[in-house]
Amino acid sequence: MSSLIENLWIFSKEGKPLIEIFHNTEFDSSLLGSFLSAIETFTKDIVGTDLKNVSIGESKFFLTSCLNGAIFLVSKSDPKVKDKQIRKVFKVFTDFFEELYTISDIVNWEGDLSFFNVFKDRIVLYFQMSQL
Repeated sequence: MSSLIENLWIFSKEGKPLIEIFHNTEFDSSLLGSFLSAIETFTKDIVGTDLKNVSIGESKFFLTSCLNGAIFLVSKSDPKVKDKQIRKVFKVFTDFFEELYTISDIVNWEGDLSFFNVFKDRIVLYFQMSQL
């Protein structure tokens, strides 16, 4: 979908996958969410800062929290992509998400993926517009 982002997920703060926006890899997103949630908690507890990214093999995963830490967005990108580029895009994505949803919406969400369609449509439109 994008030269910057190969995959994009939304996870609960516990690491439970809520939705995958782009699906370009074949691995278990629940394992990824659990791993990143654990690393994020460790980083916050030990170092005192939020985890921004982690490189694994030929991939770089970027993280950002949303809705006061109730969820986090994760992207998978090529390691050559600059952090600043991803941070700029993530700022737009978190703004989109926080305009559309509240913590209460997420807590009361019943698992219907169509709930996130407006957000997904905005993400797709964002990348289409950026290619003009």
